Amino acid sequence: MKVGILGTGFGSYHANIYSKMSNIDSIQIFGRNEDKLKKIEQDLQINTTSNINDIITSKDIDLIDVCLPSPLHKQYAIEAMKNGKDVFCETPVALSLEDAIAIKQAAKQYDKRVFVDMFIKFEEPYDYIHKVIEENTLGKLKALHIRRKTPHLWGDLGLSQITTNLMIHEFDFITWLLGNPNKITASGVESKEGEAHVSTLLNYDDVVVEVQSSSMMPNYHPFSVAYEAMFENGTIEFIENGYADREEKSLKLFTNSGEETLELVNSNCYEQSIKHVVDCCEKNTPTRLSIDDAIASLKMALEIKDLLLKQ
Repeated sequence: MKVGILGTGFGSYHANIYSKMSNIDSIQIFGRNEDKLKKIEQDLQINTTSNINDIITSKDIDLIDVCLPSPLHKQYAIEAMKNGKDVFCETPVALSLEDAIAIKQAAKQYDKRVFVDMFIKFEEPYDYIHKVIEENTLGKLKALHIRRKTPHLWGDLGLSQITTNLMIHEFDFITWLLGNPNKITASGVESKEGEAHVSTLLNYDDVVVEVQSSSMMPNYHPFSVAYEAMFENGTIEFIENGYADREEKSLKLFTNSGEETLELVNSNCYEQSIKHVVDCCEKNTPTRLSIDDAIASLKMALEIKDLLLKQ
């Protein structure tokens, strides 16, 4: 398979993953910064270009990986499919439902596939919850508390941006598990410019979900994700703290019989996500990373954003 990548930000990380895959025949990456392109070319021994059409219109490229800013996803995803390419798009797939639906419609029109990088589905602790629900090993899920906290590292994550640019990963996970909620309530506060804290409550028929997200943490606070999942017959607790020099993870199962620490294999969810996309393209198999799922989580993010801005 031959891959084209649009964007040298997160795109360079994607390029590094593709370069290690034996079933990738060639990689070309587009960017505007010549110094970045030279470094990528030297480090990864792949082709680079400052002309986006070299990738979009190439007859050799099979898959285009869109790592451009989110407002540009619609334009270039559609152009890629129009030129006969399958598309792998970074999250969020778009910043409006109209743009996301337009991408879906283009996939149907041009008979191409769109994958969205909802990588949380390949993070082992989150995939574990999905399997527990599928296999009914702990009975019904009754409550889920999930959070994501970060220092101010990722640009503007104030109330107008945090749901689509940070919380979207939790919404990807929740809609994958439970679908759309019956009722949503949300509240939030802002601190310094581009920083916010949000608490959201999602009500399902027999499950309650609480989502907390904050971009207000001090610089020395770790990037932190965690959840508590309460089932009829047990509770699963996960926490991951990413510091500048180390990572701490813990996944535990509590039942009436005792406490069990579950082993976490050191797998990279981004690598798993990209390998899944390549495999789906080569074998034409179903995907976990569908545009329909991305639209569902984006719809939730935008609805919560509206609630926050109207409070």
